[in-house]
Amino acid sequence: MSERTLYLSIGSNIQPEHNVKRCLASLRALSGATLTAVSNLYRTRPWGGATQAEFINLAVALRTSLPARTLLAQMQAIEQALGRERLQKNGARTIDIDLLLLGDEVHQDAALCVPHPGLLERDFMLLPLLEIAPEACHPVTGEPLMALSQGVRYRQIIERLPALD
Repeated sequence: MSERTLYLSIGSNIQPEHNVKRCLASLRALSGATLTAVSNLYRTRPWGGATQAEFINLAVALRTSLPARTLLAQMQAIEQALGRERLQKNGARTIDIDLLLLGDEVHQDAALCVPHPGLLERDFMLLPLLEIAPEACHPVTGEPLMALSQGVRYRQIIERLPALD
């Protein structure tokens, strides 16, 4: 499989700065993938109406030739290693990693949906992605994501913060 760019959305609202740093370290250590870009951090309101702490969200880019399902398994392993527990839908979490885009690939099944179905609806996914990939296009429509950003339905971002060192 040829190398392509993978974009992830990362979020945390349990010790977010600590867990985001740990997640980035795990991504840097992945075999078969190279971390190439990290967006600024975004402080955001919780998604899904749950009463809980605010989140820190960001986007990252990796170059990889690994298959989609291998990448999904690796992201889930990182979440588990960082203490992710799925006790409540949209509940508090140490780390949440979502695959936003994987080159121009499209996957639609129960285990893997790429492009991520919330990408064009949630500002905390789309705006950090556009910061590191302003030229990115939607793999289904071919439209530039920048042109689609005005249609974001859910605006959760409170403020943009500096990137982590």
